Amino acid sequence: MTELETQLMTALERLSAQFEREQRQHAEERQRLSEQVESLQRQVEQHAADSATLRRQFERLDGRMTGLAQDYETLAATLRGLWR
Repeated sequence: MTELETQLMTALERLSAQFEREQRQHAEERQRLSEQVESLQRQVEQHAADSATLRRQFERLDGRMTGLAQDYETLAATLRGLWR
């Protein structure tokens, strides 16, 4: 082999090794990002479930407050009637 062929083979081997390293790094990065996406999806789903729970609790509380306000209005009207 000539010196030029040897240099070319060495350069190709280095490039091949570099390519393989970079491929592994990219695969690891894709895996890491995929895991982050899955984690974020679980968090979004949990937040959505929590939000739905809070919405139902708010609606129940709002209904109770409406009923309580009506009861106070009735009580106030009754007391006004007694004081007249």
